[in-house]
Amino acid sequence: MEKRLNDIKDEINSLVDYIKDSDKYKRYIIVRDKIHSNEEIMSKINKIKSLQKEIVKLEYNKQDIKEKDKEIELLLEELNTYPIYVEYNYLVEDLNYEMKYIKDTLEEEINKIVN
Repeated sequence: MEKRLNDIKDEINSLVDYIKDSDKYKRYIIVRDKIHSNEEIMSKINKIKSLQKEIVKLEYNKQDIKEKDKEIELLLEELNTYPIYVEYNYLVEDLNYEMKYIKDTLEEEINKIVN
């Protein structure tokens, strides 16, 4: 049984290596690092995160969030003027879709075996 579990773990590690070796994932890492090293972009991202936290507090206290929402909207518009940020979002979305597909496919195949 333990050998079989180790074989499964090895197969999973192979899948992870396959993903990490893909051009898309490698490009994602490069773009992510560029974004993290860009102070302008990171400042806007951090401001959005801060505003989102404020919105949660305002909503909890049943206060108006329109002003904070508008600030976030403007910051997002500014961020979307940076091609690297747009590419990053595309890559994140695409990689998340692929991960979900892998997860759903594994789940489906396991359910076929179990049921």
